[in-house]
Amino acid sequence: MKRILLALALATSPGLAEESKPIATQVGDAMRPAAEAYGNTMTRLVNEFFAGSKGPMGEAARANLKAQDQRQREANRGVRRTMKECIKPGNVIDDDVKECMDGKRLANSPCVSVSQAARVAVSHAERLPCITS
Repeated sequence: MKRILLALALATSPGLAEESKPIATQVGDAMRPAAEAYGNTMTRLVNEFFAGSKGPMGEAARANLKAQDQRQREANRGVRRTMKECIKPGNVIDDDVKECMDGKRLANSPCVSVSQAARVAVSHAERLPCITS
């Protein structure tokens, strides 16, 4: 048994010598995305729980949710466009046109946001129906 372990140690030592990061650092780097996703989910869950309450905790939770949604929209921002590409028929300029120029909506499709288009193939995003609430 000792011979096998010694043989494994000698066989893997050149491979480990080439590695610049310690194994613990590699494990931490590999786990970081999952840990961040879990942390973001738990933060959102706690904020949603407190957002339903009245008082300063509820107000702060609602503000945090609004800021988190804004950060997520900015992170998922698409291609920025000119006003000419985004303007509606009849030269109408509204919030949809501004969002299109910022890359938050698709051009000439005021009913489809970039995040909705990410759920389907982008080539079919122009054919999505308007979603009214």
